[in-house]
Amino acid sequence: MTERFVIDAPLPHTSPDPRYTLDRVASHLDARTPLEESVPDGIRRAAVLILLRDGPQGLEVLLTRRSREVSDHKGQVSLPGGAVEPEDADSSAAALREANEEVGLDPTRVRMLGRLDDYVTITGFHIVPWAAAIDDFDGLGPRTGEIDEVFTFPLAYLADDRHVLHLPWVRHGNAEEVLFIPYGDQLLWGVTARILYRLLEILS
Repeated sequence: MTERFVIDAPLPHTSPDPRYTLDRVASHLDARTPLEESVPDGIRRAAVLILLRDGPQGLEVLLTRRSREVSDHKGQVSLPGGAVEPEDADSSAAALREANEEVGLDPTRVRMLGRLDDYVTITGFHIVPWAAAIDDFDGLGPRTGEIDEVFTFPLAYLADDRHVLHLPWVRHGNAEEVLFIPYGDQLLWGVTARILYRLLEILS
């Protein structure tokens, strides 16, 4: 598949919402204690970066779509990120390193805003999400065969309940609710949708 860089491509329009700004993200994350989950044996530690800018549709996040060549989450929309490696100082360093490898992010361009709640996925990952601010997404795009596409997503899109599908998911006999968010020709779902929806809840 040809790599696509479509940060400013036309997609469903969302009006800016004054509740969702970089300053509010920083203040709300600073005021709360994130839920931290223990890491069971056999679970892989990972970190993702919620890279945010104040854009034309208000607060916007950079998302990627994984290629069909990767071993996990083929073709899925995701946040930049990946496994925490032994050389990483902490999970935030891992998220920044992975974002550099995947979309060419220079860590000196960002301001870290805070940590969200941990997530343990049904696919065996313990994920720590970190939010970070950047002035613009200029120059960011696929830098590895793991990523097919980079695009922006307005956080306020999630504030309309018609855009978020809450559906049951049964795996190995256990039922849980999974979020599905159609957006243009993209589909956000699973832990990526859950992390962004949680950020919206924190800010609302």
